[in-house]
Amino acid sequence: MWPLESQCRAFYGDPTGKDGQPDPRWESLNLTTVSVPWLAVASWDATIRITKVRVHVKCANSLARVFAAIWDASGRDQKKIEEWGVHKIGGGYNYRPKRGSRGLSMHAYGCAIDLDPDRNGMGNRDPHFAKVPEVRWAFEAEGWEHGIGWSTPDAMHWEAARTS
Repeated sequence: MWPLESQCRAFYGDPTGKDGQPDPRWESLNLTTVSVPWLAVASWDATIRITKVRVHVKCANSLARVFAAIWDASGRDQKKIEEWGVHKIGGGYNYRPKRGSRGLSMHAYGCAIDLDPDRNGMGNRDPHFAKVPEVRWAFEAEGWEHGIGWSTPDAMHWEAARTS
């Protein structure tokens, strides 16, 4: 259902504008927000409340279904959401290159989200999300790929794209 990472420019469009900066026209035509149904905060500053995540319109409805499935699986219990770590949002759309690469991150296409980076950091071989099947199942049901299985694990990262 989702494109290979190498096909994301064709599928999601080219977010690159002049001088390698984000293209404001692409952003206005292709990005939207998805409401977060539980109380969420920015992972880098718990005083910042996150009510919406900015993503590409092509994956917005899917992410909304993921959020709804997680919320339902938690019994709509904020404490369970916090135990699982999905209340800490590390980001959605962010125009930037991939770490260690010149190519664009999936965040630059608006098709990726990071959750609970503190307990699911890049390279962590025993991440928290390995112990939270309800979250994995919600994303997997929508075809989102989880960075947990990559050669360098990135368990905070979920994307509406495929590496293979």
